[in-house]
Parts: sequence; structure tokens; C-alpha cells
Amino acid sequence: MENFGWVFIGCGKIAEKAAKSLIKEGAGRIAAVWNRTRARAEKFAEKYGGKVYGTAEEALNSGADCAYIATTHDRHAYYTELAVKAGVPVLCEKPVAVNFNEAERAFALAKESGVYVAEAMWTWHNPVSLKVKQWLSEGKIGDVKKVKAKFAFPMMYVNRNPRLVKPELAGGVLLDLGIYPIRYVYELFGMPSEIVCTGSLKGGIDTEEKIIMKYGGFEAEIFVSMKRLRGEKVVIAGDRGRITVPYFHTAGAAYLTGESRSKFKGDKNPFGIEFRHTAEDILNGANESAYCPVKNTLDVMRLLDECRKQMKIVYPCEKK
Repeated sequence: MENFGWVFIGCGKIAEKAAKSLIKEGAGRIAAVWNRTRARAEKFAEKYGGKVYGTAEEALNSGADCAYIATTHDRHAYYTELAVKAGVPVLCEKPVAVNFNEAERAFALAKESGVYVAEAMWTWHNPVSLKVKQWLSEGKIGDVKKVKAKFAFPMMYVNRNPRLVKPELAGGVLLDLGIYPIRYVYELFGMPSEIVCTGSLKGGIDTEEKIIMKYGGFEAEIFVSMKRLRGEKVVIAGDRGRITVPYFHTAGAAYLTGESRSKFKGDKNPFGIEFRHTAEDILNGANESAYCPVKNTLDVMRLLDECRKQMKIVYPCEKK
């Protein structure tokens, strides 16, 4: 696997974190790099390797084994389709597209072309998340009565990253943070009978939301914010116990209490596991990711679309 070549499309902070994790995991090498500003690509390549290319097309046609797309949200689907047309498998940062229609089109093109495409939802490559799913399937906490999830950090004031706050880049808390707890609840319990979303807007983007996902017998209550600090946690309460997952999207551990008590510790490099799994999939000729199936990604895109519909959020790129 050490010779498995990755082409990085986008060299921002997320790409830097990905590169460090990929190298630590031994999930291949960075063979090619492109960024909108060449200086950033060159600095990135000095740190992590890879030949810098002047255009994304040149980078994608360099002979790499898989493309990692880490641009702004509004360009995810575009570069995914560009890679597919070049016959290059894709691991695209979340969300894989701005909306369901974009995502469906990209996956349809991939299927028609026989090219592997997966959303980089690393939470579901993490053994901790898989253990939580196992505990639930084994009935460790009995019947689920309530789920609470929160993911709230003042990123719009601390990070001051334009991608978070610009409507033209499909910014906002829902696509950046909200996708994680919505996907988490979906992966554990499937599609809700109803999703209700309320929140606040500023400058054309959503800054905070309360989301209710309704299921038979219980509701999942989600709070996401990029303007206040509330932390990150999932708590699943049943009639015979509870499961607590601090920092759930990158969790290092999960806790089971009640009739059964257990602590499960996960891998120290959950981001890297995603790259290893993807490389293994491609080397083994898989059509899609077993950890992040296409259907699941599309289902979650439907839920995100419904939340934005209720919040009346339409990005400039959707008006073209």
C-alpha cells in the first residue's frame, strides 16, 4: 500500500490534517497536488510530498490511484465529476455536494463510468462509532427513549475562515458541523419519519440550529452552532442504560452504563483509517465504500436539503 498514490485537490487546513494522518497510517503516498493558489500547493508539497501541477486537470491525469477532494463545499461535486471523467477514484470531503441533486448526479456519473466515489465521512470508519452501533444492535441499553447530540464551537469568530461564513462558498453550520450529528443519528437509527429544523441566520448563512429527528418511540434532539461554545457529545438513553460518546465525530472512546458497563477505546488515528480503508477498497476492486455507502450519503443529503428548505437557505451556486 505504500506505493498507492494520492492526488490532493485543495491544500487547506483540512488537507494538511488529512496528509499527516494518511502518512501516519501508512495508507499510501501523496503523488500529486493542486491548489487554486500555487504558492500554497508548493508549501504543502514541501511538507508532505507530491508534484505540484498548474491545473486540477493535469493533477488528476498524473496517474495517481485516488483523488482526495478538499476544496470549499461549493466545488466538491465539480471536482469529483472532473476526477470521475479522468477515470480516477474519489474520496471527497463532506458534504460530497451542496445538495441532493448534485450528489445524485455525481454518483450516477461514477456508476456509469465504473469509478469508485465515496464521501469522506471519517466518523464511520472509526471503531468507536461502529462499537456504539454494535451495542445498540445487541440491546445493551434496552429500548431507546431519547437521543441528544451537540456540536457547538464559535468557529466563525475563532477560525475566521471565509469558507465558513460566505454563502457563495456554501458556508454555514449545517454543512460544516450539522452534517456530523445528522449522519450519526441516521447511521444508528435510519431515516426519521420527520425532521424539523429551526435556527438563526446571518449574512445569508446559518449560524445555529436545533434539529429534531423523529422516530417511533423517541426523538433525537440535535444542537449545532458555530457562534457559541457548547462542546461536542452524543448521549443515547434507553430504558436499561445509556451510551455516552464525547467528541463523537472523532471519538477516542465510548461509555456504556446501566445494567451493562463498559468503556471502549478506539484508534488514535481515526482520520488515517479512512484513507487506509479507501485504498484497500480500490486495490480490491470495490465499487463503493462499505463504511460510507452511496445510499447513506444520498439519504443524508435529502435530510440536509430538508433542513435548508425549512430555514429558507439557498446558496448562490444553486441559483445559476
